[in-house]
Amino acid sequence: MDDEGGEDRGGYGGRGGRGGGRFGGRGFGPREMHKATCSDCGQECEVPFKPTEGRPVYCRDCYQKHKKF
Repeated sequence: MDDEGGEDRGGYGGRGGRGGGRFGGRGFGPREMHKATCSDCGQECEVPFKPTEGRPVYCRDCYQKHKKF
């Protein structure tokens, strides 16, 4: 087989064309959500990571206020 053409290699970094950034949003199934309390407003919310003690967790609205970019 001739590998010179590269047609069967896939598009992104030789990974079968999966691409799409760091996580890609594919192949991981639904994310496990964890209950947390917002460090600003005290509202209960769910986050896609396990909250770490001593680090603030913000609800969606408060996160937008704290975002630095």
